[in-house]
Amino acid sequence: MDNNSQKTAASSTPAEARLKIATTAMVSNLNLHRTGNGGDKGSTGLINLEDAKKIVEEWPATSKMAAENTINFYGPPNEATPSRLIWYNNGPWKRTIAFRDEVPHDFPEPHTDVLEQFIDYHVPADKVGLVAQLEGSIVIDRTKGEVSVHCDNEGANTLSLNMMHEIVTGKRTPEEARTFIAKEIVEYVLGRPAPYAENFQFNLPKGEQWDTDITIVQDEELNQAVSKMKQTLGLNSN
Repeated sequence: MDNNSQKTAASSTPAEARLKIATTAMVSNLNLHRTGNGGDKGSTGLINLEDAKKIVEEWPATSKMAAENTINFYGPPNEATPSRLIWYNNGPWKRTIAFRDEVPHDFPEPHTDVLEQFIDYHVPADKVGLVAQLEGSIVIDRTKGEVSVHCDNEGANTLSLNMMHEIVTGKRTPEEARTFIAKEIVEYVLGRPAPYAENFQFNLPKGEQWDTDITIVQDEELNQAVSKMKQTLGLNSN
């Protein structure tokens, strides 16, 4: 194996640069704990509608439909690249990303995942494993206090997150939730009433749901080095 294929920039970062970023990050951590002004704020500007439509014009059919459906309901995205469109705070969602590139997914029926959507939500550590048994498209970020899910349509995403919540709160087991998804998604796709796929069945949490964990590094040599770097960077007042 080529050694360069395993090499990262971390191996070439000078010692002073490593300490500098660690120090500034510690100061930023204290400021964010004090102000609560952290997390992904995204963009508030809007991409020109025609430019967004032009980007998705050559996308695969499923990706194109997912992006166009999102545009039709929520309006133009806030950010765009050749491979994705991004919306912030669109409806109940903290963030929505429509992807050009598809990922095959066979639960609950064969499809491709092209639409990822996020909510603020805290999943306790002892529930993460249970949620993982529901399906692989649900992504839990405990530090950010976010949960996302990706599928081919918004109804399927809503359904999965409703089941995630019921697993976390103990209303259903993962097996019961999977069985329910298999039935409800059929109702949704066939245009029949499917409330769990059409709307959230729980109150979405308000505000940041961070889980910042606890500090376990207690190294006097590091503390002294950080203190000196703070003086060098003029950060003692923070």
